[in-house]
Parts: sequence; structure tokens; C-alpha cells
Amino acid sequence: WILKGGSFLDSATGDFNHKATVVTRMGNTADSGSYNTGFRCASGKGGGGRKRPPDQKMLEKLAEEGGIEAVQEYLKSTGSNAQVFTPSELQKKRDKLKESMEEL
Repeated sequence: WILKGGSFLDSATGDFNHKATVVTRMGNTADSGSYNTGFRCASGKGGGGRKRPPDQKMLEKLAEEGGIEAVQEYLKSTGSNAQVFTPSELQKKRDKLKESMEEL
């Protein structure tokens, strides 16, 4: 069994526990477990490869002509899970996340 990635116990520099990077790998046995290991589920079309990012000029034009809603609709039609936020919406999300982290 291979554990991929890192956990909340790891550090980016490797100063404590393991060095957490996107390529971190660690062997383990099927019957072992800990509170800092888990899994994630992902869905999608698969097939690998990277999608090309949307044309920035086209997104700017969509935003000028149809606002954020037009950009969101375009991104949704391309199968992207990207979200578009106004600066105030983004700040609200950041504040909410910060509050959640402080509760932990």
C-alpha cells in the first residue's frame, strides 16, 4: 500500500514528521491506520492530461458584456468547476474560512 501526499502533521520543509509535497510517497500496510490518514474521492471524465486554461481576453469580454454570470455560465459549459467571485464575495469566503480554522 502506498500513501500519497501529506497530512496535517507534516511540514512543508520537513522540519518535523515528513516533508509534504505533491509527490510525497510512503509505504504502509493494509491493516494500519491513524487519525492523520484518509482518502479522497474524485470524479471526472478522466483520461489524464491538462485542459488549456480559458482565453483571458475572451473572459474579460464576457465579463464586460454579461457580467460575472456570463463568465460563470461559460465556465460551467466547458465542464470547469471554477468559480468566479467578486472581491467582496471572496473576502466573505476568506473570513468564513478563517473563522472555521479558529474553531478547530
